[in-house]
Amino acid sequence: MGTTKRERQKANRQLRLEELAKQARKNKTKRLGLRFVFLIGGVVAVVALIWFVGKDDNSSSTSTSTTVETTLLPLIAPAKPTVSIPTAPPTELKVTTLTEGSGAKAVAGDLVRVYYVGVLSKDGTEFDSNYAKGSTFDLTVGIGSVIKGWDQGLVGVQAGGRYQLDIPAELAYGAAGQGQIPADAPLTFVVDVMAVVPAAPVTTDTATATS
Repeated sequence: MGTTKRERQKANRQLRLEELAKQARKNKTKRLGLRFVFLIGGVVAVVALIWFVGKDDNSSSTSTSTTVETTLLPLIAPAKPTVSIPTAPPTELKVTTLTEGSGAKAVAGDLVRVYYVGVLSKDGTEFDSNYAKGSTFDLTVGIGSVIKGWDQGLVGVQAGGRYQLDIPAELAYGAAGQGQIPADAPLTFVVDVMAVVPAAPVTTDTATATS
């Protein structure tokens, strides 16, 4: 009897030990599973973050690239306008808005891309135009690269706008004339502004400026 009882107790202890071992294995497996889930979740989060940042960078790069390409692309000419000459030859610069533009107004230093037609204010004789050429005339406003009537008259124009510039002789070619333009001839232009490209910002070296 004593032997049988001890054997039963030993068997029971063995069963309990086996159950504890099984429970430990289950707990270990569960912990490993949770760790795996957290690891996968972390990897997914990192990949998602990299994708989002990369997408944002690509969008910015694409936007910048598109802006630059649009600035450099040829711009199709609108229909050539008919110029209505002033009732009297202009004695001072007059800028008339024929079609409203939009966006930033041109300031000195900006690049302005235009199509234009120029006539003698006196009788409407055309002396120049670039509509048929299919390429804009690009100029930087306010630096003296064109006649004063243009340098002054194109300040404040906007992309998409059409403007008439009535220019007195002293702000055109003056007493010297130019080609088909006689001496002391006032001029009238109609200008289609296709684009206004802001000037690049100028950076100043603080240390140099201070010294």
